[in-house]
Amino acid sequence: MCKSILRKITSDQRGTIATFTALLMPIVIGGLGLGAEASFWYFTQRKLQNSADVAAFAGAAQLRTNRSQQLIENAALAAAVKTGYNTSNGTITAEWPAANGTYAGDINTVEITVSESLPRLLTSLFSEGNIALSGRAVAELKQGFPTCILALDPDASGAVTFTGSSDATLESCNVHANSLAEDSVVVTGSGKVSTPCVSAAGGVSATSGLTMDECATPIEYADPVVDPFADVPEPYTGDPCEPENTFAGKPSSTYTISEGRYCGGLTIKRTVTMNPGVYVVDGGSFAIESTGLVEGTDVTIYLTNGATVSVAGTADINLTAPNSGDYKNILIFVDRNNPNDTHIFNGSSDSTLNGAVYAANGHVEYAGTSTVGGGCTQIVAKTVEITGDAGIGSDCTLMGFNEIKNEQMIALVE
Repeated sequence: MCKSILRKITSDQRGTIATFTALLMPIVIGGLGLGAEASFWYFTQRKLQNSADVAAFAGAAQLRTNRSQQLIENAALAAAVKTGYNTSNGTITAEWPAANGTYAGDINTVEITVSESLPRLLTSLFSEGNIALSGRAVAELKQGFPTCILALDPDASGAVTFTGSSDATLESCNVHANSLAEDSVVVTGSGKVSTPCVSAAGGVSATSGLTMDECATPIEYADPVVDPFADVPEPYTGDPCEPENTFAGKPSSTYTISEGRYCGGLTIKRTVTMNPGVYVVDGGSFAIESTGLVEGTDVTIYLTNGATVSVAGTADINLTAPNSGDYKNILIFVDRNNPNDTHIFNGSSDSTLNGAVYAANGHVEYAGTSTVGGGCTQIVAKTVEITGDAGIGSDCTLMGFNEIKNEQMIALVE
């Protein structure tokens, strides 16, 4: 009788699935809960890492001007909060210089550590205490590259262009364009340029004619470079006109001229020595013709009232800008209110322009077989075009001139 009843019970499978489901459901739900909790930890950690990255970048940005621990901490905290970092549930530390890792002790680095403490949920059944999560990042302020060609136009395509049969060798001289265009710096056609580095606020469009020996690739979408001469005052232009503004005559003719206002242009066809000072060319052209030989130190040539520059291909020039005073480092200064004219430089292999050609609203063109090189030459213009064999050097150490550097860049290094 008992055996019969037991047999009936064991053979009756009704409700088996429900029974096993009831037994397994706590395990399934617990597993899902543990997985969800682990996922929450993972995404929280990723959020903290993002906060650390952004905070390190913001902190390192302070090194450009303000090397203050408090300002670095303030900037890092403000940036982290904007990413969703919860100040009431964690801590943030800013180390300057970085205290750990490969860059420990480097004064151009900032190390950020962001942490939060999370209460356990299901895992509290197996362990006690909160979960500590953190993110860490190190950002480095990389020093800017010395720049000898700077295009200021914020929008132009080909703000700096190497084209035609150009074969430019730029010694210790980097190229930068402030234009946001995708082709703000262009190397096209059979044009060639050898330079340490090319950078731009926009993009760079270059053929294989671009050779760089410090940068593996062009630096694109960099910060714009502030006009280094924006605050330089324009010279006084109210003096009487000089009685002579053309220096020609027999091939053996020589002249020594002094600063003053040269109305209708300043034309040099023979040998001219320029005494120190500011030469105001009021209208016309500052023209050095093919037979011209010009030399002078502590000289600034100011072009106003639409005046332009025209330097012939076989002219021999040796001019040096002042190394002190209002016009320190500026050899040629074009009136900022002048129209967007073209200023052409050819010159010979013996020519040197020591100083800056500054045409904030002008187009500077190096054409023909110019080398106008050696020494310390800088070009700061609205746009720049190289179409000849331009050789430009920017070693200004001995001249006492200020370096023009592209903007210091920030990179996450850890």
